[in-house]
Amino acid sequence: MKKVILALAVVAFFTACNGGEATDTPKTDSPAVATPVDTTAKPVDTMAKPAADTTAKPAADTTKK
Repeated sequence: MKKVILALAVVAFFTACNGGEATDTPKTDSPAVATPVDTTAKPVDTMAKPAADTTAKPAADTTKK
């Protein structure tokens, strides 16, 4: 009985490992696309203070006259 179970286990192992037909489809690689570099662009100053918000409403005058 142990030999039958062992034989079935071996057959099941080989069946499970055989993932199906091997498909030999050639893999085509897309050609490299060169990205143009903009040499006229100005460098960005990341340390600069942001411009003042001109769309904000002025603060309400809280002083009494």
